[in-house]
Amino acid sequence: MKKAPYIALAIIAAAFTAAGAAENKALSDIGLTPAALEIPTPAAPKSNQWNTLRKISVNTSSDMNDAVIGMVGRRQDIDKVLSELAGAGFKVKAYQDGLGGYMVLADVSGQNAADRAVGLARYYYITEVKVSRKVYDDIFGLGNKSRSSYAVKQGSITGGMNHSPVDVKIDKVNWTITGGINLSPVDVKIDNDAMTIKGGANHSPVDLKFSWSPEEVTVDGGANHSPVHYTVNWKNGLLEGYSNHAPLKLEFNMDEGNADAKTVTVTGYANRAPVELTYDKISGRITGGMDRSPVDITLVNCDLYDFLQYFFLFVGEQA
Repeated sequence: MKKAPYIALAIIAAAFTAAGAAENKALSDIGLTPAALEIPTPAAPKSNQWNTLRKISVNTSSDMNDAVIGMVGRRQDIDKVLSELAGAGFKVKAYQDGLGGYMVLADVSGQNAADRAVGLARYYYITEVKVSRKVYDDIFGLGNKSRSSYAVKQGSITGGMNHSPVDVKIDKVNWTITGGINLSPVDVKIDNDAMTIKGGANHSPVDLKFSWSPEEVTVDGGANHSPVHYTVNWKNGLLEGYSNHAPLKLEFNMDEGNADAKTVTVTGYANRAPVELTYDKISGRITGGMDRSPVDITLVNCDLYDFLQYFFLFVGEQA
């Protein structure tokens, strides 16, 4: 895992706004005193939303296992961030730096710190999550022979759609997608440095580029023997563009700030046919219809983000 470089302490010490004695003690307890504070520089655009686990790094300033730190992206409404995170069960406080940004400190005492860290990293406005070495090892299975990290880093999508079986594996270590869908083998490679997706799927070469920002990802190039171009905007809940020589538009609401929201509805059109899907956040199951065919697939160790970002795979080539 690549680590972002850190700004020197001398720059940071003057940046934090004055805090009361209690807040200074809270910062001190997790290793964020001016003598030990580390703040990451802005991440390079090659990091992307398909990469939740890569947001997680070790907090070298503290070894506390009951505190998780989330770095908040620039120009975010911190009150809305705190409200959404609190609604999802996070016990968070915000701290402001003099550079125009925020970090949130999540108290995870009495909770599963590893689960909370991964959950925090899923939010588009969280650019990095800093955890203790123990929590980091719990997430990735390092140094613990009794627990393999294989399941965490290997996602799968299985079931049926487009009148065909689906058995796709997403390897988040080697960044490959393999298996079968639409009665065709799948074998593609994601290069996060070059920002490319290349290989073969749906009986067609795949040659795509992608661009990223915290709010959206754009995929552009060729797949399914046709030009492909679409943008997925997480904040607006919109996937729009074209694929398979047809317009493409899907609307959805991840509703991550609502702890009671267990499902996500995806509606719109693709392949000149309506799309009506329901994603169950708990079971990972997607049901409904698209491509004039019933859909019943289950996502394991991946989620609706993966399904939408790799949507070119799941749209069957038109006859």
